Amino acid sequence: MAEVYFVSLRAKDEKSSVLERVKRMTKKLLEGRLEKDDLVAVKVHFGERGNHGFIKPVFVRYIVEAIRDLGGKAFLTDTNTLYTGFRHNAFDHLETAYFHGFSYPSVPAPVIIADGLRGSDFKEVEVNLKHFKTVKVASAIHEADFLLVVTHVKGHIEAGLGGSIKNVGMGCASRSGKQLQHGETFIPSPDQEKCIGCRRCVVHCPAEALYLDANGKARVLVENCISCAECVIYCPTEAIGISWSSSSVTLQERMVEYAYGVITSKKGKVGFINFLTEISPDCDCAPWHDASLVPDIGVLGSHDIVAVDQASADLVNNAPGLSNSGLKKAHQPGQDKFKDVHPQALWQTQIDYACALGLGEKKYSLVEI
Repeated sequence: MAEVYFVSLRAKDEKSSVLERVKRMTKKLLEGRLEKDDLVAVKVHFGERGNHGFIKPVFVRYIVEAIRDLGGKAFLTDTNTLYTGFRHNAFDHLETAYFHGFSYPSVPAPVIIADGLRGSDFKEVEVNLKHFKTVKVASAIHEADFLLVVTHVKGHIEAGLGGSIKNVGMGCASRSGKQLQHGETFIPSPDQEKCIGCRRCVVHCPAEALYLDANGKARVLVENCISCAECVIYCPTEAIGISWSSSSVTLQERMVEYAYGVITSKKGKVGFINFLTEISPDCDCAPWHDASLVPDIGVLGSHDIVAVDQASADLVNNAPGLSNSGLKKAHQPGQDKFKDVHPQALWQTQIDYACALGLGEKKYSLVEI
């Protein structure tokens, strides 16, 4: 049975400070696994502009201090988004991170966008699973010696639950990797009105599947296309659009296969911290933040990605639902809050599939810090 550490939000004096207990929990996750001078990728979500539910920098500071105390070299990281927003490329992403307080002196760690300037810096990792033979993991995350995943637990319109599995599977993928998770076999279809003939898609296509016609518009040689979605990344006018065609079940399975590629390549040098605070119906990628579904609960930590997400879901679902929230019916303890707000997304799929792939176990014991 996996151990899941639990930090409650109750505190009566400085010795029981939530921040200090989060720091102690972090050290428990690192001790015996972190080596001196290890480069530690602290995978966080910096939050989209207009959103305020992301994990507060002061908590991340104490996590980084725990890493530094044990001799590690921490950097904060995330990957560029598939959709167009304020985290679509490294320039805008860094500015958003700084805007939300993830910079010196608030947090003593540099910020590195893991998949590069435009989201095309990745390493192919072999997995040989149902949906993917290889997955595209952001380079800085793949090359880090240790991965500490720090997640704000919330709902998600397609995955149902946004926990550590999603933060690793989707959050550690390059932009083209995200596209392959969201869409069935991807074949670009350039919008001729939006295309400006800049040739970026042509230059960056690794399979010579794109060209400009006599009118200077992008066209596709379908027989050459390898569905890598690199053209989506480089198109400046969104003439080559994103495909969102995956079902919730398929998306979650593909997300788990990406998580498998990230975690198995780390050989045990990985830990997970889930914040059960400001638990909103929607992801921190939304440019807004809705009222919490349940009261704030606490912070969980584990070496087991399945157990920490299962425990997170259990604690949320066993809590009383708040009346002034997005909940429709599941206000009683024991009712499924995530299913209530996103009935089309069966969140248990990701946990069951991760368990089936050997990433962890659903049975756990809570150990209070």
